[in-house]
Amino acid sequence: MTRAEAEGFARAQGREHPDRKTHRWMAKEQPDGSWTVVRVRMPPGMRVDPLKTTTEAKPEPPQPDDTRTSYDRGVGGPWAG
Repeated sequence: MTRAEAEGFARAQGREHPDRKTHRWMAKEQPDGSWTVVRVRMPPGMRVDPLKTTTEAKPEPPQPDDTRTSYDRGVGGPWAG
């Protein structure tokens, strides 16, 4: 089995197999260079949702200004590396 065939079979199993709520299928390369499909049981309670094509990243809030004085920010000491 080629890699493309294994990945296609794994996707089909993820869509159609009765165990798709509790298992994932993945393509895996064998030591001899051929490919196979493995079924992995997901831990109890873990949701197995279909993979989504996009992920929306939420913008991070801006970092607040450092309120310390320049002396406090630049001072060294026994704790400074």
